[in-house]
Amino acid sequence: HLARDLADAGVPLLGTGVEAIDRAEDRDRCGELLTALDIAFPRGDSARTVHDAVQVAGDIGFPVMVRPSYVLGGRAMRVVYDTDSLRRWFAEAARISGRHPVLIDQFLEDAVEFDVDAVCDGTEVLIGGIMQHIEEAGIHSGDSFAVYPPWKATDDEIATMRDHTRRIALELGVIGLMNIQFASVGGRVYVLEINPRASRTVPFLEKATGIDLARVATRCMLGESLRDQGVVEAPATDIVYVKGPVFPFRRFPRTDHLLGPEMKSTGEVMGIGRNFGEAFCRAQLAVGEGLPLDGTAFLSVNNRDKEALVPVARDLAALGFNLIATRGTARHLSDHGVTATAVAKVGEGTPDIGQAIAAGDVQLVINTPLGQRSRYDEAAIRREARGRNIPCITTLSGAQAAVDGIRALEKGLPGVVSLQELAARN
Repeated sequence: HLARDLADAGVPLLGTGVEAIDRAEDRDRCGELLTALDIAFPRGDSARTVHDAVQVAGDIGFPVMVRPSYVLGGRAMRVVYDTDSLRRWFAEAARISGRHPVLIDQFLEDAVEFDVDAVCDGTEVLIGGIMQHIEEAGIHSGDSFAVYPPWKATDDEIATMRDHTRRIALELGVIGLMNIQFASVGGRVYVLEINPRASRTVPFLEKATGIDLARVATRCMLGESLRDQGVVEAPATDIVYVKGPVFPFRRFPRTDHLLGPEMKSTGEVMGIGRNFGEAFCRAQLAVGEGLPLDGTAFLSVNNRDKEALVPVARDLAALGFNLIATRGTARHLSDHGVTATAVAKVGEGTPDIGQAIAAGDVQLVINTPLGQRSRYDEAAIRREARGRNIPCITTLSGAQAAVDGIRALEKGLPGVVSLQELAARN
């Protein structure tokens, strides 16, 4: 909005032009861009009325992501699973969109998401870094733990994201910083969002890589090429950096703690370690939650995750944790030789898991929602846990991260190393 109004008023704009911003943000034009480049993206369309929105969602298939055009921080974004929810949330998204349409996209449930930040001078592209989200797909990037370098991405996924970033930046004619959000499902990489601007992840990557991306981008905007600046991409590193979001839930205990596409965090921290476990553990400590060394772990996962939960549960048991689980999860674990005591879901018996958490009988929660009922009906579990600073993990990759962090904590964390020392090593 601001760039267009300034340009219309005759104000000279440095860097990426309004045309490029519009091609990236406009639903139809962005789709045309990605189609021309043969780059995959979730099916989607735009709608200006509830009737059109229902028709679009019907063509795509639920669940869908509903979001206003031209917003920051995931404002008024929502994952919806049925027509009634779509009608309810469309009104809010339309109010925020103003004269622009509401965007409706296929939601890639159970995907792994990535953030890529880059600088382009119109001719060459510098990849500033690729960060992998640890939280489930559908959670705003600002609210997700993320790791640099990517934790479990394949070489093919990394190569694809680098290639797509370069081609998109050059096709758009970006001058300065750009952020692209990707999702990988079944080995296929999709573009979720193109932001031809600086992202909140830039300061984190600057500290991790030692490259002053903002300075480099500003010089590009003033006409100095990447080549003339003599800047090169950061070399591979054996140091791991984890970004942890900081939430205000302790100050607002009655708010809905369920994370989603609309950003709720108010800050972030950086955890640094010799391996992923150390870095994740430090990040957890820095956000004020930490990781337990013993006690009881509650496990409740969707059917897709039950097989992958078994080794995580075995690891927790080997670390000395007592395991409790919802009936379906406990039954699956028992079938695979892992003992877990069954506990009732909230409202399905007494005592239930919400009461156990409130009583201080649970030290770790692993709850992976899938579908509307689990995503929203189990909000009480997650809210109760976060309200008591109990780590609440919502993905199996996050659960494994917690296990790695607990192991690192048991071994003892090394002393503090300054960012300057780490930059000197690189």
